[in-house]
Amino acid sequence: MSYFKNNNLFFSFIFALNLALVRSSGLTPNGLFSGYLMHIIDALPNGAPTLTLRCQDKNHDLGYHKINAPDEYRFKFRDQIFGGTLYFCHFWWNGKDKVFDVFNDNISGRCGSRGAFLSECFWKVQEDGFYFGPRQDGPFERKYEW
Repeated sequence: MSYFKNNNLFFSFIFALNLALVRSSGLTPNGLFSGYLMHIIDALPNGAPTLTLRCQDKNHDLGYHKINAPDEYRFKFRDQIFGGTLYFCHFWWNGKDKVFDVFNDNISGRCGSRGAFLSECFWKVQEDGFYFGPRQDGPFERKYEW
């Protein structure tokens, strides 16, 4: 009887270890523990003032970042187990500023797939506003004005 008890304990440990390793790597199918790569592209005119942004969720402040066209800022994260993941960014450019959600439950379903384990979301910042798209090559739709 002790043999079976020890075997069950061993296999339970191995299963839990594998689950933890897969989860920490971000290599899980879309849905449970989905991985996302967020792209924020500076599509402002060349020579325009620097775009400054600060992105965060309730637990992670990703800091201030300054980018110039045609650069981009990227960050990677995993969706919460039961949804509810929310990232927002504050943007400053040329005397203007704007704050909005760059990722939430509604946006997650409109991101593009980069394989079974990772989705990508693209925000393009232009003079007339903020455009969202599922792929770098478009299509993009304007979601917010400055």
